[in-house]
This record gives sequence, structure tokens and C-alpha cells, in this order.
Amino acid sequence: MGYAVQEKSVVDFCESKTESLSNWVSKFKCKSVNAKTKRKRDLRIIAILSNSLLRAENELITKQRERARKWAQMQADLGLCNKEEEVARQQQEKIDNIWKNDLSGLDSFFKELDNVKPVLN
Repeated sequence: MGYAVQEKSVVDFCESKTESLSNWVSKFKCKSVNAKTKRKRDLRIIAILSNSLLRAENELITKQRERARKWAQMQADLGLCNKEEEVARQQQEKIDNIWKNDLSGLDSFFKELDNVKPVLN
């Protein structure tokens, strides 16, 4: 009988680093909560867990920000942002035109109201 070996690509390996860190943080939060809610608390363990959790969360946040920055850079390099910006701009123009029509009607109505002179007795 042999062992089943799963081959991982570079992409899977990189994703698994962040995912495993995220999983580790969530498991660590559970352990930290369990340690804090026990009747016999060991403050040393709670301090170590809190410090480790804080460092892991900071590392996870920096990795996520780095990944988001790289993704934005890649989109800019490929020109994907320009297409998305163009679509967003066109949608905004449609909305602006709808509002301009509605607001111009209201504006003309209020101008007519200004022209009407009240009758004083």
C-alpha cells in the first residue's frame, strides 16, 4: 500500500498559503475564546495566544493587501480597468440624463410658480 500524493501547482501553493493562514487565524480565535472562558484561566497562555493571533492577523492583512495591489496593477497593465471605467462612465451618463430630464421639468415648474403673483386683498 502506498501513499496518495497530491501534486500542487504554484498557484495552488500560493493560494494555500493565504488560505491556510486564514484558517489558522480562525482556529486560533476559537482556541483563544476557549482559553478565556475556562474556569481555570492561565494568563500566560492567554497572553501568548493573543500575541500570536495579533501577529497572524497583521500578516494576513498585509498579504491580502499585497494581493489586491498586485491584482490592481495587473488589471491596469492589461487595460481591464479602462474598459470597466468606460462602462461605469456610460452608466453614470445614462443616470445623469434621466435626472437632468426630471430636474429640468421640476425647474421649469418652479420658474412658473415664481412668475405667478399672489393676489393680496
